[in-house]
Amino acid sequence: MKRITIIALLVVSVLGLIGVYAYLGGFNRVRMELVQCKDFVLVGREFIGTPQDEALGLAFRDVESSFAKSPLYTIYYSEPAGKRDTLHVFVGKEVRKELLNVPEGWVKKPVGCHQAIRASMDMHQLVMPAAENVKQMIAEFAQKEQVNPKGIYIDKIISRNKVEVWVPVAD
Repeated sequence: MKRITIIALLVVSVLGLIGVYAYLGGFNRVRMELVQCKDFVLVGREFIGTPQDEALGLAFRDVESSFAKSPLYTIYYSEPAGKRDTLHVFVGKEVRKELLNVPEGWVKKPVGCHQAIRASMDMHQLVMPAAENVKQMIAEFAQKEQVNPKGIYIDKIISRNKVEVWVPVAD
């Protein structure tokens, strides 16, 4: 009798975990497409330091609180392998009109774009694939579509559950 109860609890637990994973969107696939785009300008802050540095959180909060409700963009120039490795990231928002005065400590990042690979993820951040896995999917898609990515990966964070990775391709 004890054995049946344990097996039943185990089965219910596994089914529960699968249900939570599905609810969070874990079975959703990353949608890849080749899209037309126009040049755009990002304005934001750059951070160079360790992932545990308080200045990183400050940069994100500072940018998030600025420029209305446009999506947050990130460009990781170097991603750390560990907690003490150096991270170089740009955090910004798109500006649609010419911004003459950039706040002190902020930078403009013009992005040339005529065509890009867009990888769309519609799932909770807890079950989103790792950045390296998404980069591999993008590389495979680029090879299949016979396009040459420029090597810049721009994360467009629309919400906690929706992220797009834009990769401009060479003309």
